[in-house]
Amino acid sequence: MERGLKKIRSSVNTNQLNSLKKEMILLKQKIRVMEEEIDAVSNDIHEVRPEYVEKIKKIIAEGKFHSYNNMRELRKDIETD
Repeated sequence: MERGLKKIRSSVNTNQLNSLKKEMILLKQKIRVMEEEIDAVSNDIHEVRPEYVEKIKKIIAEGKFHSYNNMRELRKDIETD
């Protein structure tokens, strides 16, 4: 009877391990997809709008630089020029 219990316990543990292995594989795949999506979003966020490129070139050429207290002030100055 003891051997029968050991076999049952062993198969339960093996089944649990196999189940965990499958879940880990799925999680790895999901993480890869999430990393790709984050990279895509990050690239979009850090891309400079074409209309800003010209303004940046103008600022560099003029040599005039300003400090801003926050992004709202900077954005207002850029967009109203």
